[in-house]
Amino acid sequence: MRFPPSPVRSIFRAAPIQDVSLRITLRPLALLTLAMIPAARLEAQSFTWKSLVTFYGDNTEFFNPYRTGETILGGQFQTWLSIEPGRRTEVIAGVFGDHRSGDDSFLDPVKPLLGFRYHTDHSLGALGTLVTENRHGYLEPLEVTTLEFTRPIEYGIQWRERRGWLDGELYLNWQHLNTPDSREIFDYGLNLAVRPIRQVSLEYQSHGLHHGGQLYDVGPVTNNFASGIGLGLTERFRWIDSTSLRLFYLHSHGNIDSIVPAGRPDQGHGTYLRLGITPGNWCDLWMIQWWGKDYLAQEGDNNYNSVGSDPGYYKSDRRYQEYGFGKSVLIDHAVTARGELRFHRIDDLSSISIGTSKWEYSYRITAVIPIGVRISH
Repeated sequence: MRFPPSPVRSIFRAAPIQDVSLRITLRPLALLTLAMIPAARLEAQSFTWKSLVTFYGDNTEFFNPYRTGETILGGQFQTWLSIEPGRRTEVIAGVFGDHRSGDDSFLDPVKPLLGFRYHTDHSLGALGTLVTENRHGYLEPLEVTTLEFTRPIEYGIQWRERRGWLDGELYLNWQHLNTPDSREIFDYGLNLAVRPIRQVSLEYQSHGLHHGGQLYDVGPVTNNFASGIGLGLTERFRWIDSTSLRLFYLHSHGNIDSIVPAGRPDQGHGTYLRLGITPGNWCDLWMIQWWGKDYLAQEGDNNYNSVGSDPGYYKSDRRYQEYGFGKSVLIDHAVTARGELRFHRIDDLSSISIGTSKWEYSYRITAVIPIGVRISH
């Protein structure tokens, strides 16, 4: 697969960044920052204040044992000072905040943005705050799409390569430290896509989740690991901007739940098929088909798993279908909006469970606004 370019970097390339005088309100901060750096190096460094504001609404009308109905509505922002000591290095320092509509708290959570990044035309290395757009490019059975709103900020170490014939990413995201009261938590992943020709990609995706720790013994060490190999095909036709087909075979192993009922399988597998079509410049259309058996990826979409939202519910053989369409609109300069509507068929639960239906639906709308002010160059 081809990972999409970082929306933060690509958006700010497209968005006009204004040159402003130090007489603006940022002058005291800029002068303080400049005063902390040796004068001999000032001419080679660039200072830019950047922000990314996202408004989002995601609603899942699910009534089944796997995922429950949930509405995620709110807005979040990232604002940071970008310091570029040279052509290939960048230091970012700022803050992230999220406000969920209906929540009495002002901002929750509030997190720091602090990282070092090394970049060339085809490489990106990050230490500290990671680049996480589109969930690192994962399929839905490996990471659920709502993580784009609930966990947009991650910390750790990351390396990306994007060349004409290869896309790859390796990362480690440290979620929680080992304390006297809780285990350490981190996840990690490796994604690769090799293109022998333009229309064909050979792909590998893997994701692991670890609960453990050596400093404090607060429970057993547990792991969950899921991976898949796949084939991707893309082509353009006269009346269709793009057509894509992705076929993956996935395998899972382990369970982070330390209390698993006796006799439950420790390994599982599944087959993922996705067909996407973009007719003209109208909208995106897609269809997903999933066949699974004892599959479990604990950060993936639970509609693909054999374990329900209640760990006591289990169904070995799974079938899942999804049909959807979406539309992205460039509103003004780099300000973008997107809407999506999906229809889901989750097994045939209507025949075995009262109150469920064969078809359920979900929808999503987002608006992304980048802001950039160049302080000095």
